[in-house]
Amino acid sequence: MIKNQYFKLFILTPLFLLSSCISEISDNIERNKAEENYVSPYMGKWVGTFSGDHISGTLILNVSKSGSMEVIRVANNNVDETYYTSLQGAGNGALNPAPSPKGFILYGSLHTGSGTWKLQSWSGSWSVKRQ
Repeated sequence: MIKNQYFKLFILTPLFLLSSCISEISDNIERNKAEENYVSPYMGKWVGTFSGDHISGTLILNVSKSGSMEVIRVANNNVDETYYTSLQGAGNGALNPAPSPKGFILYGSLHTGSGTWKLQSWSGSWSVKRQ
């Protein structure tokens, strides 16, 4: 009887744990495949303008397959800046409000192709269209 309990404890328990690990690995593989196959509906080059308090200029947004985004800002005050951010989620094209190294932040959505921006105490609006 005691041998039977030891068998269950030392043989069956590791097998149960192993099957749980295999299931988790399989789930991770499926999740990774889904991420690799994802194509953002906003992928491509978007060009437009921004304007507002004391500055205005051109915006170029290069959206990758995964939804990561290169933002190129060329201001009328001869300040050029390139930084990287991403879209939030997959559905509505909302921008991730991550600031550039100089503090420029875009808010809004590529679904509407517009939004607002902020740079320290300055602010304004922006709009872009897919090229």
